[in-house]
Amino acid sequence: MKKFCNDHPTRKAHWHCSKCDALLCPECVTARQSENYGAKETYHFCPKCNLPVDWVGLQNLIDPFWNRMPRIFAYPLSLQPLIFVTVVAIATQFLNGSGMLWSILRGAMWLMILKYSFESLKATAGGNLKPPPVSIQTLTEDIVSVFKQFAIYLLLGLGFVYISAKAGLFIGVACTIPALLFVPSMIILVVTTGSFFRAINPVFFVGLTFRIGWAYLLMYFFLFLLGSAPAYLGHYALKFLPAEAHPMVYAFAKSFYTIISYHLMGYVILQYHERIGYRVDYEDFSDPSSEKFEPRESDPDAVILSKVEPLIKAGQLDEAIELIRSMIVQQPIRGINLSERFYNLLKMRKRTEEMLEQGVAHLDLLTSEGQKNKAIAVFTECRTTDSSFMPTASALFKLAGWMNETGKTKAAVAMYNALVKSYPDHPLAPKSYFRIAQIFHDRLMNKDQAKKALDLLLKKFPQSEIIPQAENFLARM
Repeated sequence: MKKFCNDHPTRKAHWHCSKCDALLCPECVTARQSENYGAKETYHFCPKCNLPVDWVGLQNLIDPFWNRMPRIFAYPLSLQPLIFVTVVAIATQFLNGSGMLWSILRGAMWLMILKYSFESLKATAGGNLKPPPVSIQTLTEDIVSVFKQFAIYLLLGLGFVYISAKAGLFIGVACTIPALLFVPSMIILVVTTGSFFRAINPVFFVGLTFRIGWAYLLMYFFLFLLGSAPAYLGHYALKFLPAEAHPMVYAFAKSFYTIISYHLMGYVILQYHERIGYRVDYEDFSDPSSEKFEPRESDPDAVILSKVEPLIKAGQLDEAIELIRSMIVQQPIRGINLSERFYNLLKMRKRTEEMLEQGVAHLDLLTSEGQKNKAIAVFTECRTTDSSFMPTASALFKLAGWMNETGKTKAAVAMYNALVKSYPDHPLAPKSYFRIAQIFHDRLMNKDQAKKALDLLLKKFPQSEIIPQAENFLARM
């Protein structure tokens, strides 16, 4: 059963937090980069617990190959492989002469297709479901792997000839047909082990076939269809085309279906990589058909938090406070996690004056992030501790608005009044008078107080941008 993100139920989960049991998609997880010996590595953390998360595994991210066949058949339709196959097909059309040289050139064309198909298989098996780029490196690097495949077919052919010569044609065919059933296993072993001798060892290729199970037979059925497609095309479709175009069309179809066949084998490796014993890393997985969501930005205070957490767990709260205080001299707190941790530490140690000072900064962060409930709770706590506690004007304006939304209209009016008294020249003061008038008129049904607030607004801030709205409101009253 597939696992889905807790916050986005339609998205497959990529990560699991063992502490809070949260399932996270790439957008919900926190990614941090670290540089080790010049190489950058990305680590993923739970945004709630600030602890490393575990990859849920590839099985949760990919569909079984039998459910993905339309996308598997569409694999070569990307721009680069499509152009490559077309160019090879056109070249084959012009290399349709007789003689050794023409045969060698046609063989070279087919060798390039096989090499690209093999690279597609390797890329898919490694988790990259995008076709590899068509480049000199792709077509020439590790070319020996293609010859290992030729050697497998050559060995089967020699075996057929030898058995037929010794025991008769019927026995030769009877032995060769079952052997052909294991050819995909042999090719898969060439990819996963790199060893030709393991690929032709029955202990390995028979064992691999049984580890994949019934799905291997289904894969073989699709491979048979793909292998037969060019012949079917030649028998039925080519008769409707000019004879001159037959080599080109046949070469295109053969190349196209070969790439699909190798991609399918690669996908089977990917799907059954754990059974096969083939390693696939999360960083290597790429599926262009899936939705792309970027990880959350790393907590800006992650370095400080990583040093503070062990002190808190050890009960060294004062030491944790002093560490935060010493570090924020160079780098002010920018994230809510550290700000909240610092505020709570000061509260627990009853360092009231410092707590109230941090409360102002913490409220700025909470209101800027829209964390309404936490912001109201912190404000109430600080006001209970000290009735003269005063946040910044922007935080107070947002808090007053949230109070009004929750039905605490009198508290909202009190907070707007506190803003205009404490910050009489602030740009939010005119808007605060207007909000007071709205609350008195619409919520408290007190037109006199509403009119009084509007009169003060018109008198004190005649140049404010909100004056036209205030005048219109007053006229309607």
